[in-house]
Amino acid sequence: MIENVKDCGSIHLFRDIKKEEIEKMFRCSKTVERCFEDGMYIFRQGETPQNLFLVLDGTVMISKDFASGKRDVLFMVGQGDVFGEMFLFADFADTKTYWYDAIAQEKVRVLQIPWQFFYCFCSNACEHHRMITRNMLEIQSEKNFKMTRKLHLLSGTTLRERIALWLLEQAAEGDVIKLAMNREELADYLGTTRPSLSRELMKMQQEQLIETDKNMIKIVDRAALEILY
Repeated sequence: MIENVKDCGSIHLFRDIKKEEIEKMFRCSKTVERCFEDGMYIFRQGETPQNLFLVLDGTVMISKDFASGKRDVLFMVGQGDVFGEMFLFADFADTKTYWYDAIAQEKVRVLQIPWQFFYCFCSNACEHHRMITRNMLEIQSEKNFKMTRKLHLLSGTTLRERIALWLLEQAAEGDVIKLAMNREELADYLGTTRPSLSRELMKMQQEQLIETDKNMIKIVDRAALEILY
């Protein structure tokens, strides 16, 4: 199964674990590989959490739907990322069922790892068991940091401020951002509507702050964006 992953060493969950130990872990934990087509639900709100998921290929959207029809896009996960982990060690009422949906954004392959493996140190689990638990705690810390950054993002007073902060965070290594979300999903993530987002992006382009082209946004005036927040 793991042979299909391009670079095992780059997957945080398996960091410092040898390939043979990973294979032993799969057998011990009864890990299975599952495939989902674009738009399919990997799990839904209200279902009972039982597994940790690792993305082998594709992108998964983590979102919360409300009775009004509004959707709040919480975050996106891609190759090498895990999701469903926040329910793993928690033990309070709100974690007895999934609070959000996990939806494939394209054809997706995931590993489904039963929770029991993280709770029970069986006779077959040696050093790899300790290391994968350590890695899982590191991943949980990183996820908490990302959610804190989103709270900071949503604290922006105006939509333009939120857009500017999001662009600058996404463009940490350059001025061109390739969107992993469509306009509707990005609007949900930024806490606005698609028409409002499109209008503001158009205004920012007219003011030569950015350039937009389909699923790409280029920062033209970084200094002006930094002043906004």
